Amino acid sequence: MRPTVKQIRPDANPLLTNMLIAYMNNETDFVARQAAPVVPVNEESGTYLTIEQKHWFADKLERRAYGDTFAQGGYTFGSDTYKTLQFGLEHAIPVEHEATSQVPMRLEQVGLEWLAHQSNIRKEMAFVADFIKASVWTTQDNNSATDWDDSGGTPVANIATAKRTIRQLTGREANALFVGEIVYDALRVNAEVKALVQYTQTGTADNMRSLLAAVLDVQTLGVSRALYNSANTGQTASLAPIMDDDALLCIVAPGADMMSVSSLKTFTWAPGGGEGEIMTYNDPSTRNSRVLQHTEQWDQKLIAAATGAIWLDIV
Repeated sequence: MRPTVKQIRPDANPLLTNMLIAYMNNETDFVARQAAPVVPVNEESGTYLTIEQKHWFADKLERRAYGDTFAQGGYTFGSDTYKTLQFGLEHAIPVEHEATSQVPMRLEQVGLEWLAHQSNIRKEMAFVADFIKASVWTTQDNNSATDWDDSGGTPVANIATAKRTIRQLTGREANALFVGEIVYDALRVNAEVKALVQYTQTGTADNMRSLLAAVLDVQTLGVSRALYNSANTGQTASLAPIMDDDALLCIVAPGADMMSVSSLKTFTWAPGGGEGEIMTYNDPSTRNSRVLQHTEQWDQKLIAAATGAIWLDIV
């Protein structure tokens, strides 16, 4: 008599050790960090200086006779402030769970990935809540008669007009456009855009985005595809785009550079976690767990409202 398969292999459906399905946003789905470059700061709050705009556009040179006195001129400074706020989240993994887990990845690694993803979602949510709305930017269109997905939509002309407006207000040229995925899809099939690219071979999705950026005359075309779950996690997921049918044209200047302008900056304070920091520690006394503790401290700050233009509900 021979043993049965069930006797020699009680678990007839063993777990695969080389496969784990996960649903999440891609790193490239987020645009907040692109739109608001990071500036590390030494204090949790502070002041930064601005050279007042009027002095740089004045015509102050005067004709001078040999030996005569020189005309006098100069400039003045203004200032603004930032204040970083700390965000935190921790994930506890019971020692017994780690010891008995059959998940193909270590639970600690899964937890680290989840916390990093939470950080991206928080920054994207803050970016949209604070800056993708009315009454933030000097130039805005929140009631367009012709949307970009309409047959007569003219995104190229609209963006060119907005770029010119920004330049005439600030002397600086907008170089970045950030849109929701539904807006990007509308741009790709817009008649005005297609007329300009119809004889161009795109090849790949990356090439198409680069081509669109060139047609729209921007260096950066960021597409926010990130989703968030608006339902309680005890309920069925209700996913929606964080940035939907809107578009923001602005100036992006990386880092804490001198004598430049950027529409937005993200001030980060390292002692409070900076862009994001995860500390791991054992908690044997209360939870008997390995704890992953995430902190970050930053301020996404509007630097210059006149350097941006926004279209709300543009498709």
